[in-house]
Amino acid sequence: MKTRYLTLIFSIAILGSSCNLFFEEEPANDPVSVFEFIWQSFDDSYAPFEERNVNWDSLYLIYRPMVNANTDDDSLYNVITNMLAVLDDGHVQMTVPGKKYFFSNHIYNYQIDDALFDLSVIENNYLDNGFIKDDSEYPGFVFGTINNNITYVNFSYIADNLDVMNDVLDNYDTKGLIIDLRHNSGGDFTWAFSNMNRLIQNRTLVFTSKTKNGIGENDYTDWYDWYIEPQTPYYSKKVVLLTDRYTISAGERTAMIFKTMPNAIVIGDTTNGAHSTMIGRDLANGWYYTLPTQKVKFADGISYEGIGVIPDIYFKNELSDIENGIDKCLEKAIAEF
Repeated sequence: MKTRYLTLIFSIAILGSSCNLFFEEEPANDPVSVFEFIWQSFDDSYAPFEERNVNWDSLYLIYRPMVNANTDDDSLYNVITNMLAVLDDGHVQMTVPGKKYFFSNHIYNYQIDDALFDLSVIENNYLDNGFIKDDSEYPGFVFGTINNNITYVNFSYIADNLDVMNDVLDNYDTKGLIIDLRHNSGGDFTWAFSNMNRLIQNRTLVFTSKTKNGIGENDYTDWYDWYIEPQTPYYSKKVVLLTDRYTISAGERTAMIFKTMPNAIVIGDTTNGAHSTMIGRDLANGWYYTLPTQKVKFADGISYEGIGVIPDIYFKNELSDIENGIDKCLEKAIAEF
């Protein structure tokens, strides 16, 4: 996993329509003040404590005594990241000079099953000649055909790269469509709402959300309903979506769209379970961190924060297959047509 690439994608999420920066007066630059600031910041603004079954006050009692005026930077970093790790939240991250990029989420932080997806395996062994690949510094899409009768498209993040969807749907007369969001790093989900709308026939509720608007425990906006509006011409053929544990944030909200489609099926692993928007803040010592400020419920009224979007057919690759150039999860999708 390339930290620079992931940092870029999460920066898109922070700077795009999916979040707003909060500005606060910084505390003094000493270990106790830094700890107090970040703990209070989460206490004021972090939304999914309940969904993640975390008692933040109890963590203060555990970790605050570990910090004093003489705590060095390495020890302070360990105390704070150990506390944040309890949240196990893909939207909680920390950037510290000279340190590995920290994810609260254990899957991202320890790169669990990261090697079970390799786009080059698909490009080299499954896509027909002539497939099209984004040639920018941070490639956002690959699309083409498989066996000359199935359209395949991979999106590595959610942004304006999704604008190619019309080309994908218009230029290939095939039996159906596979959209691959495995290892999708998120971004701005509104691009999915404006580019996946030819895949639906009716105005459809996808999820609802409410966002923190104050420091009180119950200070939130009203719930907002997110509908996707249909666009013609409607694509009526079968659609298969592929997901894994690295499908996160806006990638997961995009997956929610497919879970509402009667002609779509989701195959793969459960997504990461980090559905909120997030904001970024600086600490007085120059460290940077992010936290989510929103609650999200799927169209069924249930929050899957900390759980993830559940596939219709669970399937996980084996590392030995990937090393031998075989993507059995993709083959499972191909077998649907």
